[in-house]
Amino acid sequence: MLIEVKNKEVLESLLIHPFDLKLIEIIKWIIVDNEKIMITEGFRLQRHKNHLHGLIPVRAMDIRSFTYDNPVEVAKIINRYWEYDYNRPNMKVCVYHEIGSGGQHLHVQVHKRTRKRPKNAC
Repeated sequence: MLIEVKNKEVLESLLIHPFDLKLIEIIKWIIVDNEKIMITEGFRLQRHKNHLHGLIPVRAMDIRSFTYDNPVEVAKIINRYWEYDYNRPNMKVCVYHEIGSGGQHLHVQVHKRTRKRPKNAC
């Protein structure tokens, strides 16, 4: 198992504020399933009202996508096993998206109604 943190600023963002327990559970699940992870963002100041990185407890974490051979499949698997909010089925726990500098990352987010899907639903 390999857990990496992008830099000392990200490490501080992980240590200074509490994280949502569901987010912690999902991150641990990702590590067990993939055996490696590089965290590139934890807490940061809120940029807008719904900015999950800036809430306390922190409800979002970013993961480096090129750590994985197929990050699209990693995101699909996470979303197959985890449901963001049953009232908003279009929302996802893991979003693979552009980060503005030409790269992509995996954005993992939780809501108070985030839950693991029943085994027969996966």
